[in-house]
Amino acid sequence: MDTRAPRRLAPLLLAPLLLGGALTSLAAADVVTTRDGLRVEGQASRLEDGRWRVATPDGEVFLRADDVVAVVEGAAPRARIEERLEGLAADDVAGHYKLALEATAEGQADLARRSLERVLVLDPDHRAARRALGFERVGERWLTHDEACLERGLVLFDGSWRLPAEVEKVSRATRTLDAGARDGRVTRLLAQLTDGDAALSRAVRLRLASLEHRELLDGALEALYDRRPAVRRVAAQALAELGDEAALRRLLFSAVRDADADVRHEAVEAARSFGHPDAAVPLVKALASENEAIVAHAAQALGELGDHRAISYLVKRMVSGGDSPRSFVAFLNEISYVRDYDVEIAQASNIANPDVATLREGVILDADVLGTVMTRTWIEPIIVDAVGKLAGRQFANAEEVRAWYLAHKDELPRFESSAKSRAPHRPQRGRILGAPLLD
Repeated sequence: MDTRAPRRLAPLLLAPLLLGGALTSLAAADVVTTRDGLRVEGQASRLEDGRWRVATPDGEVFLRADDVVAVVEGAAPRARIEERLEGLAADDVAGHYKLALEATAEGQADLARRSLERVLVLDPDHRAARRALGFERVGERWLTHDEACLERGLVLFDGSWRLPAEVEKVSRATRTLDAGARDGRVTRLLAQLTDGDAALSRAVRLRLASLEHRELLDGALEALYDRRPAVRRVAAQALAELGDEAALRRLLFSAVRDADADVRHEAVEAARSFGHPDAAVPLVKALASENEAIVAHAAQALGELGDHRAISYLVKRMVSGGDSPRSFVAFLNEISYVRDYDVEIAQASNIANPDVATLREGVILDADVLGTVMTRTWIEPIIVDAVGKLAGRQFANAEEVRAWYLAHKDELPRFESSAKSRAPHRPQRGRILGAPLLD
């Protein structure tokens, strides 16, 4: 089964962004477009250093000269639509719906959504507005397309809604990155969200919402490897809001491999939101790593993931020193000699290849390590904390964990084969792609 998400939904996923007042002079609004497709509206002016300054209702935006590809002077579409929106009567259902259609045609998705939501406040069963916002009728309820697919038990993977069994097969296939990911366009956009500039952030969010799902997915995945922790953190947040399970493996990889604690936390939160029944399995396997940092990060991730089946493995990792290894010391003398020759005849010439052997003499002393004592490691407190989060209580030390585990181990769930059902959380949009639709 391959249920494609309607492309028209993506721009309408944005919530009303900052509603600040209209431009100081709507008729004088300019449109500045960058190479990444950003459209910033306001009063544009060129600075002495070559940069462009755009005065918007939310503040000033500064753009580098080599990033700007077009500047159109005069009344901007957004400014005109905002002016008309302000002039509409609060109870004008037909007027708000018509303006929403015009805003959609002009590419102003958030303004279209603002009008459509106003229509639904006045008329909750307005079918055209519901459809435009991506709702569909299921029985007596209006559900978004995503919610309807989730109720049918489907999983969003690589931009398509699929059966869980199908996802298990396609998840192993090699994917080719979208062009937008290869040229770094999405990474540059996500990086601009880290600047803390409200006006620029609004333009970036509008641009991100206009991208194809595959481009945004691949671009955010690539941004997980950016050298800047802030960009990697924003990328993990974007993947959580996309809700596409194709990102699960790389998010779990970041959860144990990334050097930044905040990035690891966001990666775990994103992975948890998918609701995959076995998301904890790779993290449990990582507990066996010889790299202490990976073990510590995996333990922290398991504590945040909330899968109680991991408790037994965390306790085992804490109390076990492993199998006793075999060791030996050898005192040997080795002498090489020519044992024989392999003779071949080639083009009337005799070729002799020597057969070299080795004589070895000496003594090998074998030893069996009966055991070792590990009093405490820096990983131990981390595992204690992780078990505490899963158990819903605080432990002072490893001894308390052991005592609690011995008393409750028979009650703990175990990893067993399951039907691979999904129970994902509803994506909490707002930081990167906008807020949820109306309930």
